[in-house]
Amino acid sequence: MALTQRRLAGRLDERIDAAVAAARRRVARDDAPAHAFRIALALSVPVMYLVGRRQWFIRDDWAFVLTRARIREDFGWDQWLLEPTAGHWMTVPILLYRGLEELFGIDSYWPYLALNMALHLAIVVAVRALCGRVGVSPWTATLVCSGVLVFGAGWENIVFAIQITYHLTTLGFLLQLLLVDHDGPPDRRDVLGAAAALVGAMSSAFGPFFVLGVGALLALRRRWSALLVATVPSTLALAWWWITWGHESPEEDTGGTLGQVPLYATRGALAVFESLSGIQLLGGVAALAAVAVALRRQQGWRRQSLLLALWTTAAAMYVGLGLSRSGFGVENAAVSRYQYMGAVLLAPAFALAVDQLRRISTEAHHAGRALLVVSAVLSLSLLRVNSVQWAIRATDERNVLELIAGSDLLTQVGGDWRPLPFSPDVRIADLERLVRDGAITPRAPATPEELALVRSSLGLAPQP
Repeated sequence: MALTQRRLAGRLDERIDAAVAAARRRVARDDAPAHAFRIALALSVPVMYLVGRRQWFIRDDWAFVLTRARIREDFGWDQWLLEPTAGHWMTVPILLYRGLEELFGIDSYWPYLALNMALHLAIVVAVRALCGRVGVSPWTATLVCSGVLVFGAGWENIVFAIQITYHLTTLGFLLQLLLVDHDGPPDRRDVLGAAAALVGAMSSAFGPFFVLGVGALLALRRRWSALLVATVPSTLALAWWWITWGHESPEEDTGGTLGQVPLYATRGALAVFESLSGIQLLGGVAALAAVAVALRRQQGWRRQSLLLALWTTAAAMYVGLGLSRSGFGVENAAVSRYQYMGAVLLAPAFALAVDQLRRISTEAHHAGRALLVVSAVLSLSLLRVNSVQWAIRATDERNVLELIAGSDLLTQVGGDWRPLPFSPDVRIADLERLVRDGAITPRAPATPEELALVRSSLGLAPQP
């Protein structure tokens, strides 16, 4: 009996050793990281469904669906497409929202959210391509970008459909970087890159920062003709829009001072590295390492110039945000949407810094990659938590609108009354349309608590 058990144990050990050896061979294959990233992309689809299934129109979504429609009806197409919102030029996202509304209506949030999520996935694919351009090893690139796929700190840009504004600008920039990253005179790649950047410039206020970033890359490469092709169309378009429309957006002044800007920018960058590493205490170390790899000359000028351009873009973005947003406090630099933008720009430098651990030892390199896996898991958990909280907030607002629409108190307030403090673009006058288009289903308040909620939302005194 003992001999048989030893033989069985020996065979089991042999099978385990064989399985481990086979796994190592698969991992060591040149195409293994690419296959792993494709699997991560495939797995992200059900994740996107789970975090998005209970989302609904909220806050700035209504600015496009309702307020912009009123502007088009009252003032015409030019003001509808070109009037700024909080300093943003958003012609392309407005057209996309309008197209989705014509095709699908507003009885479901999914068409709008699915577009936002698709742009997010495209951005992550572009980031992984940039990781390869700067010399990140394929496995590290896959692990870092898998974490960005479920970047919980940047949840807002994943589950809030209106963030197509930021995504279009970001994706246009990343595509342009990839397209202009070549030697020689300008060719069709440079022209395509300029077109992508122009779409980005018409999608959010981040366009100027990205024009500066592309210009920095091409200046460092001394591709002067390509620099003109890449930056002049977007620069002229942005200048025209600012002179004719953009300067009429004074609400962006938050009362900040120049002295707060360095702190604001530093806090923004640190928050990004804290989230990418998954451990807050490692944020500063990771940031310094990412700066150091960008300054190393041994990697070749082509890679270094691309890293410097990404850092230049991130720095310009945080300084620009600080100039307009520092009045909200330094921690505003760490809000979800800005962390997402910073992570997209700085993920290649962070990934390259992780790869430098192999200079210490193979074990240190493996430990760094293991940390990336842990960070991705933590990020996924944070994405789930934040998405649930956002969905609850949106559902609560929908509940209020349905109760108001089904109550007999509508005649006691004017059509311009705004019942949702967090979503001020919704007016009482809009409820008829929302009911007609299937966005809400009226239901009468059935409990004293629901009636009190309706009265409070309408600004009416509590019932005696």
